[in-house]
Amino acid sequence: MKVTSRTLCCLVAMISLVGFAGLMWAQSPDQQQNVFACTNGFDSCDSSALTQADKEAVAKGKREQNISDCENSWTSCNRSTLSAPELIQVDIAVHRKLVADCWSGIGPCDYTKLTTSEAAGVAVAEKQKNASDCWNGWSGCKLSKLSPSELSEVTVAEHWRNVTQCWDGEIGCDRSKLSATELSAVSVADHLACISGPAGCDPSRLTPDERYAITTGKSMTSH
Repeated sequence: MKVTSRTLCCLVAMISLVGFAGLMWAQSPDQQQNVFACTNGFDSCDSSALTQADKEAVAKGKREQNISDCENSWTSCNRSTLSAPELIQVDIAVHRKLVADCWSGIGPCDYTKLTTSEAAGVAVAEKQKNASDCWNGWSGCKLSKLSPSELSEVTVAEHWRNVTQCWDGEIGCDRSKLSATELSAVSVADHLACISGPAGCDPSRLTPDERYAITTGKSMTSH
């Protein structure tokens, strides 16, 4: 069976976890709590009660926590305690997170820290995200960054979104942007909504004759 470096890493991690679990099971609850407190730097830590094995476990836990802090660029990171291989590991993780954040549009992207190919990929992702934001009418949309064809498509999408809002009687509806045919269809929808019941009915959108007819019809029905 071919053993890859990834497989070896997994085996080492499993062995470490099993060893640590065995150590914890062999300890009393109070001793376990003390090891946990010392590993996390809690005030309740009693370092004088630690065995040699406890001290090694605490040191290992603190080192792994510091690596994690550095990989996440947290202020608690202390790079001075990292070994050369750990520094490389941290730098790779930090760079990957930077690229991922740029791709996702999380915060401002520092293009100076990206390779040429990474920057090109992020630029494409930003363009696609902006087009999507404009299609959906979201606040992140920057119309100035759209191509003429994209702008045309977004304009059509915006129009149909407005038509839908008018059909549904939503506040965002702008009737001034409807065509004569669309306005006529929306008026019919308003009329039907009022006939069906008070929910969704806005009498102000009806003509006096329509309001009278609907009111008269409901009065006759009640009798």
